[in-house]
Amino acid sequence: MTSRNRRGGRRAGMKAWIGVAAAVLIGGGAAGVAAVAANNHSPSSTTASDAGFIMSFHHRMSEQTALSSALSMWGHSHQSSMSTLAQMVPMRTFTQVWGSHHRTMYAAQRGVVVLATKHFLLIKSSNGQLHLWWLTGKTAFQNVTASATGMTAMTGNNTAAVNAVVNQNTVSAQTVMAGSTNAVAQAAAPVKPTTVTIVTGTETITITITPTTATVTQPVTTATTTTATPTTTATATTTATATATPTGMPTGTAKPTATPTAMPTVTTTPTVKATQPVTTATHGVAAGDLVMIAGVREHGRLVAELVLFSAPSTTMATPTASATVSVSTSATSTAVPSTTAVPTAPATITGTKS
Repeated sequence: MTSRNRRGGRRAGMKAWIGVAAAVLIGGGAAGVAAVAANNHSPSSTTASDAGFIMSFHHRMSEQTALSSALSMWGHSHQSSMSTLAQMVPMRTFTQVWGSHHRTMYAAQRGVVVLATKHFLLIKSSNGQLHLWWLTGKTAFQNVTASATGMTAMTGNNTAAVNAVVNQNTVSAQTVMAGSTNAVAQAAAPVKPTTVTIVTGTETITITITPTTATVTQPVTTATTTTATPTTTATATTTATATATPTGMPTGTAKPTATPTAMPTVTTTPTVKATQPVTTATHGVAAGDLVMIAGVREHGRLVAELVLFSAPSTTMATPTASATVSVSTSATSTAVPSTTAVPTAPATITGTKS
């Protein structure tokens, strides 16, 4: 081969590398990652570090800029929106920030789905915080399992995204977002009843989750009833009576009259209970899925505008010792007005290893 042909071959290879690498950064597909490796190495030499280099985002945006930009551009370009979230400064649990003009409070959370209903998603982060996100007809849902950029945006961790997309291993993603693979397993298939109370400031929602069902109790409307009860008030009525004296002074006789007086207002708050299977999915999102939610806080409520989600692969741990464990536990979680529930779960565990 002549030197001219070799130079031409190198140029063609470089153009192919640049073109495919750009496609990966823009498209975020796992197939693109493999294509880049194939243009420079044999397929067997593809490594997570190669893909990690391609998927890395060196420019970082503030939470304020990233959230406002990503939500505003979602309707025009899903990929650009996910790329923006992938460049947001690392946020592992929950955040809320004011917009540039302090008219909108943006919020975001990464974690695992504890309960999915047609009205809301209950999310638990790796630090144990619970937040309830309301869904609307405008909430957008995106499954990012096959998207490198989407997985980076969802996890906020490049290494976890590479392992999930390239190596098909979601253990690190589960650890980053939920705290452990065990936390994900418990969210997907709870082994004991748990009650969570969410206080938004204007309403209180109680959620009871069992291994098979979930029951939600929440207020419907507030009715006000006023009842009037009559009371007796003395009113003086003067009647003139003649006397033998020249001056004729009148005498007074009091007659009672009834005047209605309003009683204190009585307020009643009716509630409604809804029961569903704990595995119920909404828009493809179910308990045990990893999610990143971005939205706004309005009137004390967290309103979801964008939900990036992925169902983690099932991973079985290899036991090192057999054990017999007896567990007796009760868990109750109470949320503060910011809709953050703080669980308290006394437990007694005894075990004998063999």
